[in-house]
Amino acid sequence: MDGIQQVKEYFDARAAQWDQMCHHDPEKLAALVTLAGVRPGQKILDIACGTGALFDTLLQRQPSRLVGVDVSDQMIAVARQKYPLSCVELVAADVLDFSQTGFDTAFLYSAYPHFADKEALARKVWECLAPGGRFMVAHSESRLTIDQRHHSPQVQRVSTHLRPAVQEAAVWQKFFEVDILADTPDLYVISGVKKTAE
Repeated sequence: MDGIQQVKEYFDARAAQWDQMCHHDPEKLAALVTLAGVRPGQKILDIACGTGALFDTLLQRQPSRLVGVDVSDQMIAVARQKYPLSCVELVAADVLDFSQTGFDTAFLYSAYPHFADKEALARKVWECLAPGGRFMVAHSESRLTIDQRHHSPQVQRVSTHLRPAVQEAAVWQKFFEVDILADTPDLYVISGVKKTAE
């Protein structure tokens, strides 16, 4: 996998067509948000939010704030056009450089393979969450489907192989009590609650 600049350039080039290229099952999105226990008034972080695939579902839960961060300026620009709402804040940045904290829930939906350093990511998510906060890494498709989609040399330059959820969870267990794992033909989920600092 190449560096963060290559990831940014890859998604910048596709931002204008992204919503036509990608489909997300709204029933699965609703199930993921329910599984994460999102409630009204919460402060939500959507990491690698892209053009806002999760936003409609999250906004139905009436968060006090919804912050989306993405390394692609162009993805963020599309999301800004779609969601000009006072409760939505969009940040074009590498999440590892992101400094906001106190979130109740952090999602990383349909983007996990594009992060090379999984431990640095898990640590940053831990820092962003409030005590007792929950993270969720999720895909609304199978691991096999995701890996097949990322098989071409062009996409391999900006993504990593998606390992079985139980293996990936080992990285997150350093920082979280992982209590939800799914690695099925329809879904891939790793989720848990922030551990207190030792």
